[in-house]
Formats: sequence, structure tokens, C-alpha cells
Amino acid sequence: MTIAIPATTSQHDEAADAYSRCWPGAVRQFQLSLPMTSVEAEILAQTPIWPVQPVPEEYGPALKQYLQAQCPPPPVNRSESRAGLALGVLAVGGFVLYWLSPYQQILFRGLRRLHPTPRSGTPRGYRPDLADAVYRQADDAGVTVHGVWLNASDYTKNAVAFGHWRRRHIELASGMEKLLDEDPGTFEVVIRHELGHISHRDLDVTHGVTALWGAFTVLLAITFCFAVSGDAGDGEYLLQLTFHLCLLAYTLYAARNTFLQSRELHADAFAVSGPPGSGTGEERRQKLDEFFVGLAAQRSHTAGAIRASVGNTAPAPPDPAERAGTSWPFATHPALQRRRTVLRNPALAGELSAWEAGLTGCVTMFAINLLLGGSFELMMIGLRLGFLEPDTLRPMYTWLAIPLLLPAGAVLGLGIRHTVVAWGGVRGGRRLAGRLAFLAGGLWWGLGAGYMLLPTQEFSAGWSAQLDTMWWHEVTGGPGLGLALTAALSILAISLFALVCDTVCRPRAASLCVGAYGVLTAVAWFPSALPGGTAPYLHAVVAGAALLSATALPFLRRRPGRPAPAPLSLEGPVTRTEAPEATRPQRLLAHAVTVVAAAGAIVVADSRLVDVPDSRLTLVASMGLISYVTALAGAAAAQHDAEFRRRARFSAVCLTVGAAAAVMECLTSASLGLLPVLLLLGLAAAVTVAGRISAASLYAVSQRRSAHSSGASRARRSFDDRASR
Repeated sequence: MTIAIPATTSQHDEAADAYSRCWPGAVRQFQLSLPMTSVEAEILAQTPIWPVQPVPEEYGPALKQYLQAQCPPPPVNRSESRAGLALGVLAVGGFVLYWLSPYQQILFRGLRRLHPTPRSGTPRGYRPDLADAVYRQADDAGVTVHGVWLNASDYTKNAVAFGHWRRRHIELASGMEKLLDEDPGTFEVVIRHELGHISHRDLDVTHGVTALWGAFTVLLAITFCFAVSGDAGDGEYLLQLTFHLCLLAYTLYAARNTFLQSRELHADAFAVSGPPGSGTGEERRQKLDEFFVGLAAQRSHTAGAIRASVGNTAPAPPDPAERAGTSWPFATHPALQRRRTVLRNPALAGELSAWEAGLTGCVTMFAINLLLGGSFELMMIGLRLGFLEPDTLRPMYTWLAIPLLLPAGAVLGLGIRHTVVAWGGVRGGRRLAGRLAFLAGGLWWGLGAGYMLLPTQEFSAGWSAQLDTMWWHEVTGGPGLGLALTAALSILAISLFALVCDTVCRPRAASLCVGAYGVLTAVAWFPSALPGGTAPYLHAVVAGAALLSATALPFLRRRPGRPAPAPLSLEGPVTRTEAPEATRPQRLLAHAVTVVAAAGAIVVADSRLVDVPDSRLTLVASMGLISYVTALAGAAAAQHDAEFRRRARFSAVCLTVGAAAAVMECLTSASLGLLPVLLLLGLAAAVTVAGRISAASLYAVSQRRSAHSSGASRARRSFDDRASR
């Protein structure tokens, strides 16, 4: 809709401008040709000036004919037709891409179909035993598979599930042949992992969302080409809109990948469960863990060999814990250490991470600001189509935010409910409180990022009108503190309600209740979106449920018979990163530089909450600095070395992108020379080095404390065991 409204041609805008310049004079000339009315005669008798009155209704047809003769015809505004066409292209294109996705994969990957052994007993085709093993696993899991395919060009030991509705397929890499011959148990658990994706209907969601995202990307490319072609009526605004929609599409891509990571963890749990008679759960977990380590090492060795062949250097030793997940934070598969932790405690597969909470808030508020900014044009479409009356028009329609708040609230509610269960429920204690605080910080970052990327029209002085419609505006009067209250109070209310529901309700009923409460909490963010007079009642329900939950928690205990969650421990040895080789003054200097950079990021974030810079490079530079500080804080709070290195590298990438944008901004400015550019590059390098030292020092301190507490707990358990004996 936001694309279709401004997507007018230059000829359309020129015709509209010509008509707007012509018709006032034509109407004036027509009025002068009419006989004087009694009202006009009375006015003329009192004053020497004759203010012309509106044309009487009886002369309406004559006025219309006169305007047609004197002025060019006005263009017809067909924004609703363009909106329908754009939505049709998106829907039809997404459906076509979704339906063709399996055939595209078969064609482009050069897959070869494997046929099972027929009932006659005469095998046909290549390796029918591979297909037999897959179909046997599918029957045991209660899953229908329509085809088994071999990818002869992929030499790894891996399998992939793909397909569309009612047509599911399994792709086997060529390395799976050797795996079936040498280790049938590992082959079975890998295939069952892919069958878990089919059983959980992950393919429908992932392939459907991917197809819609691809169609939307094509639509954005068409809009961009139209904006720069010179045929657009308002090409500058269309380019700005395309830029913001590209940011939204990139954020949606990141959210999609976090969903894929969660589905991978659920498929791991499905593979470990296994059918009866296929070994114990611990054996299947061990086989799946060994497979992940081997696959990560194999990919790491392949990448190292490629780098060695290019640079004539020796391949680097594999780092499975780090190479299992890509260093980019938008990976489709989780890191190895996270998979190991979830295999130990399957309840962690559905927990909500701070990154996921941040993406949920960012996508929601970005889209709400984008939609509310064009809500007046949408109301004009409704007025032309007869859905609205002129007296119902207003600067914006806040109720348009409700369809976006419903899924966001459900995601937060269900994610927090799974987090509460995974971290011990009522008995979680400080670990659960720390995790929820981390989620509140992530949600705050996401809400702030959504507003910084697009504050949209400013109907009031200081910040956008969208901020004025949120419930906290009258309390805080500022966006920064208001968004913090929104995130903290929402997480607190949902977590309290989830603790009570997890204690007194069954799992399915608890999920439904907490999801519904999350929806109510999110809708309460925009009281002006609700029908008149209902906002106080909704706020009373949300706050009352949270207060009642907090009052009832001390009297509730975990129901007997429910197993306590497994301890959150990493599988296998993990090497801890020590503090860098730096003297105490150097570390203090690094901390001081990092604090200054963080303070600067906070100041920039506060300014970007209420204002969008004119230059896109300034916006990229600001977001680069803010993301750098955020990723650096995440690196200091990492749980193991691989995670620390990934987050530290991502922080360096963010600062590099921001510095590059700032350098380009300096080069395009005529008043700045080469010296400010060199100073800026040196400052960025110094901040990067100082941030790495500071984050590594804090990370080493936290890991030493963790190791000390783990050793104390092990000693306490050993003493208790000896005392019991």
C-alpha cells in the first residue's frame, strides 16, 4: 500500500498541476458571467468590494461544461487500483515461487531421484537401499515422503528436507552413502531430524515466507527502477520510501532466520526422541552431537582449504564450536554450543532470546510507523470508495496498528512462557530474573531502533505523532524513557502471568492463556487505537492480571510430578578467553574510550528517536555506532569463546560500516578536506581496538566468576553425596 500510493507518473503529476492552476481562474470567470444574486447585491450595497459567493447548485452542470472547455481534463487518481495490483503481484508471485521452489531446487542442484526396492524384489536404479532406509524412517515417524533425491555434487554428510504442500522430499548429499554403510545409527538420527521438519510443518511456513520475501524484493527492485528512471512523479520521495522498505525487508530477513534457528532446535529434539527400539535417548543425542561436530569440522576444513588454495597458505585448524554457525548474526542454523545445550535441555528450544525480542520490537514499530505515516492517504482511498465519511477523517488512523500488534504480542507471550519454563519457572530465581532483564533490554533496543529508522511525519513539535498516541506519553513526555517503560513493564507483566499459568495450568492451556495475554499487553501500547472508552478497561485488565499474579506467586509451588528442567550447562570442554595481554593503565584507557563511545551512541540514539537526518549516509553512520555498542555489550555477556568472537567480529563490522558512511559523507561535503577523513578513520580504528580489549576483559572476569561458582556447586554436591553415604 505504501508503494502504490506515491507511485504516480510524471505525466500524471504534470496534468494534476496544470488543472490545479487552471480551475480557480476559470471558476472566477464563470462566476463573473452569472447574474448577481440578492445576497451579492446586498453585500455590494454595503461595501465597494464584491466578494463572490459560491456558485449556486442550479449552475453546476454549466460550470462543469465551462471547466471542460477552458481547462485540461483532471487526471484520475487510481491509487486503490495500484494498491490492488501491487498486492496481487505480491500474492501471486509469492504463490508461484512457493509452488516452484522444490522443482527449482531439483533442477539447479542437479538432484537424482532414488527409487526404493520394488515389491517384486528386483532393485532398479542407484542405491535403492538409501531410499529404503529413508522411507522406513518416515513410516516409523508417521510422515509421508514423496521422493528421495541424491546430490552427487555435495560430498558432505548432510540431508535437507524440501517441498511444498503435500509434496515432501528428502535430499541426501553423496556423503550419506558412506554414513549409511559405516554408521547406520547416525544415518537414522540425521534423517529423523529432517523428518522432524516435515512433521512440524516447518516447510510450509519457511518456504511460504521465503517466497513472499522474494516477491517483495522483486517489487522493491521494480519500484527502485521506476523511481530512478525519471518517469516517477515524486521520484525523491519514492526513493526514500524504497530505502526504508529495504531496511524493513532486511530486518524481516533476520527475523525469518531466527525462526529457522528455532525450528532447527525443535527438529533436533524430534530426532533425539526417536521411535521405540532405536536406542536410548542418550545414545541418539550423542550420535547427533558427534554428527554436528563432524559436519562443522568438515565445512571448516573445506573453507580453510579454499583459502589456502587462494592465498597459498596452510589451512587453518578447524574450530567446530565456531564454524557450526556462521559468524554473521543472521545465520539460518544455530551455533554448535547452543545446539548442544538444547540437546541437554529440550525446553530451551522455544525460549525467547534478546535478539529475537529486539527483532520483534523493531519490525513491529518500524512497520507501524510506516503504516501510520500513510494512513491519511489510506483514509482518502476509503473516502473515494465510499467506506468512510468526511467527518471521520483525522490526521492518522491509529487502529491500523492493531493488526501488527496482534502477532507481535503473541510472539512475546509464547516466547516468554517458554523462557519461564526453560529457566525453572517459580524456582528459577536469579537466573530467570537476569534472563528476563536481558529480554527487556533487547525489546527496548528493538523498539528504539524501529523508531530511529522511521519517525515519519512530525505533526507535533519535537517528535512524531505516533509517539503521542502511546500510553506512556502523558507520563514521561519523551521517547527514550517511554520506550524503556514499554519494554520493561510488558516483559514484567507477561512473565508474572506466565509463572502463574505454568504452575496452575497444563502446558497447552498455559500457552494459549499467555499468548492471549501477550496480545492484550501489546494492544495496550496504543490506547488511541481502541474504540472510545475501552482503553481504561484494557489497561485495568492488563495491570490487574499482573498484580494478581505477583500476589499469588508466593503461595504457589510447582505441581508434583512435573520434572525439573535439566541444568543449563555446555556439553564438552570450553576454552575460556582470558583478558588480553595489556597493562592495567591500558585496560583503564580502553574502558574509558568504550564508555565515551557508549555515551555517544546513547546521545545519537536519543536524537534519532525524534528526527530523521536528511542524508542517508548520516543515518547509516548513526545506526552503525549504535549497533557497535550493542554488539560489544553482547560480546562481554557471551557464554563461551565462539559466541564472544562472533559478537566481537559483528561489532567491528558495524563500526566499519558506520565509519565508511561517515567518510563518504565527509568526502561529499565541499567544506571538509582529507585531514578530517584521516582523523575519522584513526578514531574508528582506536575505538575498535579499545572496545575489543574492554569487552574481552569483562568477558574474562565473568567467566572466572562462573567457573568459581560452578566449582563451588560441584564441591557442595560432592560433600552432600559423602554425607548421605
